[in-house]
Amino acid sequence: MNWFKRHYNRISAKKHGWHPSWFAPYLSEFDNELQDSIIKFQVEHDLKPDGLVGPITYRRLLANRELRLENKKSENYILINGQPVAIGWDVEIDLIKPGAFKKYNGTRKPKMIVTHWDACTSASRCKRVLEARNISTHFCIDNDGIIYQYLDTNDVGWHAGKVNNYSIGVDFSNAYYTKYNSLYKKRGFKARPVLNDSIVHGVKLKPHLGYYPIQIEAYKYLVRTLARHYKIPLMVPMAADGELLKKVDAGAAKGRFKGIVCHYHLTRGKIDCAGLELKKIIDELC
Repeated sequence: MNWFKRHYNRISAKKHGWHPSWFAPYLSEFDNELQDSIIKFQVEHDLKPDGLVGPITYRRLLANRELRLENKKSENYILINGQPVAIGWDVEIDLIKPGAFKKYNGTRKPKMIVTHWDACTSASRCKRVLEARNISTHFCIDNDGIIYQYLDTNDVGWHAGKVNNYSIGVDFSNAYYTKYNSLYKKRGFKARPVLNDSIVHGVKLKPHLGYYPIQIEAYKYLVRTLARHYKIPLMVPMAADGELLKKVDAGAAKGRFKGIVCHYHLTRGKIDCAGLELKKIIDELC
């Protein structure tokens, strides 16, 4: 793609609000692949194949996207090693672009589920950020509770450093900062709970956004399915007082723990998912 077309399309995307992934789910950059996809789209819709997303191309692109979303139906299964496994919850299979994860040679046997938040306002925004950074997670639970699957669980996601090879990543869509509550309400959601007493690594955090109840329910369905399939113990890192450990767990950080963890159990550099009542959730699944 020449400089002019790349520059033009960046300005067009900023002005109209479209993203390269509108042409193909795995696209995130303004590069030659996007150029080819734009031209292919224009040819298919009897438009001038100049590779530029001008007003006419944009209107056709928007109409096409809205039609796809309107006709799209949620599944009730997740993909495990290429096979559908029933979960009993709404799932959108929206696989991430090649290059943002590692294909596993053989059949993986994960022993840990690592729970994150995406620090984004929606699952779609999360996916764009992941692809732009060439990192990945297996699932993201959106604001409405729909589970988005970005990777087959047999693929290795780049989400948790040293434990990637034997873990599955699950993100809650959660923008974290309380200032975003106005945005959630503007988009038709209720205000998120605000958590005032979260402590991680011995430090009390400033008030931050919590989790929608529908997200917690979706998480339960997902964890139950994954744990049953992979025989992952329904256990969490525990403190001496019998409560959830809220700092690094040495066994988890070294990949020796089998069970369900938060990202902060693996490194002092992370605080997700602060305020998530992980022990209570897992106890309810036992």
